[in-house]
Amino acid sequence: MSRRWAIGLAVLAAAGLCVALLPVADLSPADRTNCGPVFGGIPLAVDPTGALTTDGFVVLPSRVFVVGYDNVRMDPLWVSYCVIAPVQSGSGRSRPWKTDARTTARVSDDDFKYTEGDYDRGHMAPKAAMYRSYGQAAVDDTYTLTNACPQRHAFNDGVWGDLEDLVRDEYCVGCDEVWVVCGPVFDDSNGRAFLAKENAHADLPQKPVEIPDAFYCILVDLVDGSPRALAFLIDHSEGYSKEDAKPRLSRFLVSIDRLEQLTGLDYFWSLDDAIESPLESTAAARMW
Repeated sequence: MSRRWAIGLAVLAAAGLCVALLPVADLSPADRTNCGPVFGGIPLAVDPTGALTTDGFVVLPSRVFVVGYDNVRMDPLWVSYCVIAPVQSGSGRSRPWKTDARTTARVSDDDFKYTEGDYDRGHMAPKAAMYRSYGQAAVDDTYTLTNACPQRHAFNDGVWGDLEDLVRDEYCVGCDEVWVVCGPVFDDSNGRAFLAKENAHADLPQKPVEIPDAFYCILVDLVDGSPRALAFLIDHSEGYSKEDAKPRLSRFLVSIDRLEQLTGLDYFWSLDDAIESPLESTAAARMW
């Protein structure tokens, strides 16, 4: 067994993920339960020597998605899920945001309130896609703060929302399933930024939730049993645009190798090298 495999299996075992999680049973017949939330192994955080980085990091499974959470930055480093053809329309009922008691950070909704700037609690596993594929129980899980990053409203409602809409409304309808891994990118060379209270509320306590510099999203689909991928890197300064979503999003296509360099994560490590290398080394030439 390779060292990477040994590390990966140890992480999976610790998270209770040695078998695939199944979609919510009440809305998913047996023939729709083959799509677990993780494709190619959960992303591993590694340093330049290849050693697993574990300080403050924890893997948090939910019913239909899995979170790799950093208790130091107080953000998810990655969230992995699978979307399938919708079983219903709509977006489900919103819920109050809740603290994840499995973390040491214990970020609460109050940490996002009264902040300087226009920041949303940006879903990583998105509410509407989870509802259409799996039902309300999955939506309830998305309102855990380990599934959220600070996102500027224009980014969340603009370009990031366009990407989520494309996956939900087109890709998961035209494909049997689409696996998604998404999360933040931090550029510490530019200094670190954190949510801060507005002056009028500066005396209120607040945990240092870090604001990402950019966000990434990787989509994987199987065509005749072989994976294809789209990988996006989108700066947090991006916002609204009148341009059609696909042409605009195509400008953010990068290779998965590039994302690994920026995030320090190793994606799809459990794939055979003959499959993983071409999947990750080159940016997609066009949108699906």
